[in-house]
Amino acid sequence: MAGRRVAVVGVGLIGGSLGLALRRIGATVVGVDRSAEALERARDLGAVDEAADLASAVAEADIVVIATPVGQIVPTVELVAASAQSGTVVTDVGSTKGPIVGGAEAILGPRLPFVGGHPMAGTEGEGVEAARADLFEGALWLLTPTERTDTDAFRTVNTLIGELGARTLALDPSAHDRLVALVSHLPYALATALASLAGRAGDERVFTAAAGTFRDVTRTAGSNPSIWRDILAANRDALLAELEAFWEELSDLRGALVDRDFDRLDGLLSRAREAKARFPAKGGRGPTRPITLDVPVQDRAGVLADVTTALGDAGINIEDLWMEHGPAAGAVRLVVDGEGAASRAEDALRARGHRVVRMGER
Repeated sequence: MAGRRVAVVGVGLIGGSLGLALRRIGATVVGVDRSAEALERARDLGAVDEAADLASAVAEADIVVIATPVGQIVPTVELVAASAQSGTVVTDVGSTKGPIVGGAEAILGPRLPFVGGHPMAGTEGEGVEAARADLFEGALWLLTPTERTDTDAFRTVNTLIGELGARTLALDPSAHDRLVALVSHLPYALATALASLAGRAGDERVFTAAAGTFRDVTRTAGSNPSIWRDILAANRDALLAELEAFWEELSDLRGALVDRDFDRLDGLLSRAREAKARFPAKGGRGPTRPITLDVPVQDRAGVLADVTTALGDAGINIEDLWMEHGPAAGAVRLVVDGEGAASRAEDALRARGHRVVRMGER
């Protein structure tokens, strides 16, 4: 991508992170944003080389990346069509694809090849202040080619994503929307409902007592509501279908409790655990036999480093790691691959005075 000129339209979290990452691999990044303040901050942070109005930015660009909120993507495509030179590759980072891809292809036609895209990466941070150059490293970036997609344009976008350190998966736009409704939009909807329920409880002790699990489940409820309103509205049909499916699962669990059918409840919980074990612990190839270790720790400086150093010194790769927080103590939970790695990890940690419990063996 070195030497290419890329116009990034929208310099928020994703656009700003993209700019930082593109500059790191040698591209020239021209930033466009409705907010002059955001553009100035993006330049100060090194997320763009230049700031310009949309017409000027896209007129000289080799690639245009539209990183606006989803509701603004198709209107932005119309503006790009009016100024971009023939052959300019246009892509986006919107989290819904059906209406966006259909609208963009109709507007741009063969003169300006369009490749729909969606990086499965982000944080709860907002704006270019939260941008990170490494945001896409190891992340999955979904691409949504259609029968109208230009092969060379697809190759260009796919290559660019690879240079940013991300992995790609190609899906039909409608299949994409069904998939993200389940793995992204439904979890946000559930987090929102649960956080809202906690807020309506009328008991501030709810927030004091909320432990790691509650905080993890409601994490995305802290995201920008205006951005998510547009996302949920744009993917309404697919999300409604997943909400219905989830309601059936929840009703089944409720029914087992109402009927005191604890064998049925055990079956539901076991199936969920088996499904969870099929998820890779991190990007790329997951461990063939993931084993989760729970290491209770005190809330003190350096404790996480002590745990990770112990495993590093023993030559054990950490497949995944997260923290369970408490008022004064908590636990480091880490995933290793296979019985041998788990046994060596236990020995290394116990040699440093840590207690280790395998999840499921309590």
